[in-house]
Amino acid sequence: MRTAVESRPVRGYGLTIFSDGAREVCAFLDGSPVLAPAGVEKDGDLRRIRFAEGTRQLRSMGDIFCPDFEIAGLVRQALNEKLERDRDAANAFVVTGSRVSRRRCYLFLTVDVRFFKSGGIEHFTFTLEAPSYEVQRDGQQEFAQFLSAVGLSRIEDSIELHGLEATFERRGDVVIFKRWTA
Repeated sequence: MRTAVESRPVRGYGLTIFSDGAREVCAFLDGSPVLAPAGVEKDGDLRRIRFAEGTRQLRSMGDIFCPDFEIAGLVRQALNEKLERDRDAANAFVVTGSRVSRRRCYLFLTVDVRFFKSGGIEHFTFTLEAPSYEVQRDGQQEFAQFLSAVGLSRIEDSIELHGLEATFERRGDVVIFKRWTA
């Protein structure tokens, strides 16, 4: 005796990893629980899942399929944390030098850093004194954030920064310094 088995597509949630312009993030395709995997396609070197909605209408292509909302949320959170750790590791640096310079009414502190991952060098310059209150305030706030990232609240001499480690993230033209733990 043969039994006819009717197959039902498993419906659930599609997740995709994409660039929001400044960084990679993982997000739900649309939050709808009516997506069903319809096939796998090659996208360059990656394999992407093709999703269908309802009457096999193509919705979008993603990287991950989860039939359960709670699992999808945990996977999304874990991937975003991993992507952030990867960004932090790529931008992690050690302070290798510093110098203070004065030009007219301005006082600048330039900090030289070497990236752990690439070995590249970058220079961050902070405006500590300026004739404009707004320029001075912004420079001092950025330097305070830098100090917090390297684990200090204040310094007497810029040599105290040498050998300290941190990381940063660029959001457009803004650099956000933060602590880095290997």
